[in-house]
Amino acid sequence: MRAIVLSLLGGLVVLANGLNGVYIPKLAVFAPIVLVSVGLVSGAMMLFGGLMLWVAPRKHVAWGVIIILFSASSLLIGGGLLGFLFPFGFTFGLIGGILALQSAPSPTTTSAAVR
Repeated sequence: MRAIVLSLLGGLVVLANGLNGVYIPKLAVFAPIVLVSVGLVSGAMMLFGGLMLWVAPRKHVAWGVIIILFSASSLLIGGGLLGFLFPFGFTFGLIGGILALQSAPSPTTTSAAVR
């Protein structure tokens, strides 16, 4: 559960940082369109990986790798700085991806096995 929350939180921070370059014209002058698109794609894929951890937990290794790769690519835009000196989006995504890699999904039980 922690992996899902941290991955979603990291994806939201990176996506918000990418949207800053789109909607705030002063930042768009300093950030080329390639970096803005990297921020948007990285944030969206981190969100997708976090949601898929929740929907399909059996493939937690694949989703963890996707989250780690796209959180690493978010460092091109600063990792989701949000005005601070520490890349929070990258850190949340990295920790969430590592937790997704190491955690095994809980086994499912059927109603016949409960009896």
